[in-house]
Amino acid sequence: MIGKEIISSRPVTVPEAGEIVRSLEGEQTYEQKATLEYVKRVARVDAPTAREAVQKLVELGLSEELAVKIVNVWPEDMIDLYTVLAKEEGVTEDLYEKILEALRE
Repeated sequence: MIGKEIISSRPVTVPEAGEIVRSLEGEQTYEQKATLEYVKRVARVDAPTAREAVQKLVELGLSEELAVKIVNVWPEDMIDLYTVLAKEEGVTEDLYEKILEALRE
């Protein structure tokens, strides 16, 4: 990756990162192979589902960065969600419920 130019930048979920790596042409580098192994181990949903979930969370008023963080963890209950959002200010109890509902849909 040395010498590569950054063309654009935006937060992506783990499954989306896997899709990006898979779309690259040529023989995979060590880093690309390691990324794909990581994606296999930790991704709980596929890339389209992850992007849809991020959009739902952004519609609830979360920043895209925070939405991506939540989707990457994919909390299954309130305790998991509290752990992800422990340092975030302004997140109400009602919003916690809405986040979990959006991920269950």
